[in-house]
Amino acid sequence: MKIKLQVAGICIVIVSLVALVFVLVRMKNYIDVSSATEVSIKYHCNGAEIDVIVTDENDIKVLKENLTGASFPENPSCGFSLDISIRFTDGDKSIVLCPARDTCSFARIGETGRYINIKDRKALETVLKKYGVIFPCV
Repeated sequence: MKIKLQVAGICIVIVSLVALVFVLVRMKNYIDVSSATEVSIKYHCNGAEIDVIVTDENDIKVLKENLTGASFPENPSCGFSLDISIRFTDGDKSIVLCPARDTCSFARIGETGRYINIKDRKALETVLKKYGVIFPCV
């Protein structure tokens, strides 16, 4: 009986450690822009040279909601460019997310090989269109 309890205890510890490692890895790769105090849009495409700071709170909310999530390494065939990007800044820290230039539902994180899923591409494009950003831009 004592051995069964020890085996059960060891199994519980192992499962707990595996779950903890999984949570820590997921948190490390999680992109959270909710604390950003400034949001700016850059759109240099099709002759447009737009660089604007977003001040509308509802627009900021939509951008933050749709560009938050777990990042992942991938090599999607969508086109990305820093010339079409959204910068979230919080003090000295900032993160640049580049939505796909076509209608793909991914955004690249800066110049990295990591991506996030855009939760609602239509909502994102609706907000960006207010600032002169038009997709596709290929």
